[in-house]
Amino acid sequence: MNIYILYTLTGQVIWGLLPLFWMLLQDVPSLYILATRIVWSALFCYGLILQKHLLPHLHDLVRDRKEWPFIAGACIMVTMNWGSFIYAMTHSYILQSSLAYFINPIVVILCGSLIFHEHLNPLQKLSIAFASSGLFIAFFLYGQIPWLALLICSTWAAYSILKKKITLDSQVSVFIESFSMVPLSLAFIAYSEMNGIGAAGVLHGWSWLLLPATGIVTAVPMLFFTAGMKGAPVTVSGICMYLAPGISMIIGLLTGEALTQPLLITFVFTWIAVALYIMGILQITKKIRRK
Repeated sequence: MNIYILYTLTGQVIWGLLPLFWMLLQDVPSLYILATRIVWSALFCYGLILQKHLLPHLHDLVRDRKEWPFIAGACIMVTMNWGSFIYAMTHSYILQSSLAYFINPIVVILCGSLIFHEHLNPLQKLSIAFASSGLFIAFFLYGQIPWLALLICSTWAAYSILKKKITLDSQVSVFIESFSMVPLSLAFIAYSEMNGIGAAGVLHGWSWLLLPATGIVTAVPMLFFTAGMKGAPVTVSGICMYLAPGISMIIGLLTGEALTQPLLITFVFTWIAVALYIMGILQITKKIRRK
């Protein structure tokens, strides 16, 4: 097997299994988990920057202020995405999180078409139509829309689009996005502990190690994903990205989450949209090969 494909698969499997990790922290307030995740992710990323001698890139950023608004926007979006994702993991909304990442690639290509005027082939347009139809039908028949799934999906799509505008090294960019929120995160952690609404009294013994582990589980699958993207075929990468939400969905069902009627309808239409999306990827790949 191509080593890059193995990297991609490993990253996706880790992402898919992560609900099992976050469920261990379900008694800790979501905002507190988010704050600690930001702090430990920043520390972990800083260690990687030192190891790879990427500090000069930080000096480049100080001189080039054109990217500051995009980095600030990316920081806000990824913080909102992490927060909504953690809430989903710790409040039995794993299925909605899974749905979010099934829909995400389709939302990204829609945004690419609207913002960057990228051309969509007929299968991609049909994919968007099916994904949207599932949401509309669920709303009109039952008056329910998976708002948490949409929040997770839309914030990640917005983050992805903003990242296209950032030329800075990806690891340095991720560090800045985390580090910029560290002061506020540390203040929130201190406030929570002083007022008895933090992790003290909730976590005991070895379970305190779960907090620094939030930085590791954030960075490791991303490193595998980034390494895989360097050499894995686009077709394989596009298909592999559905492995993580598929695993998460199974975990959600096995842990007793209810697949409600409106959620089932949304899932069915989304799966059809995903199949069309994958067919579109294969179609584009064949055209490229013929050239």
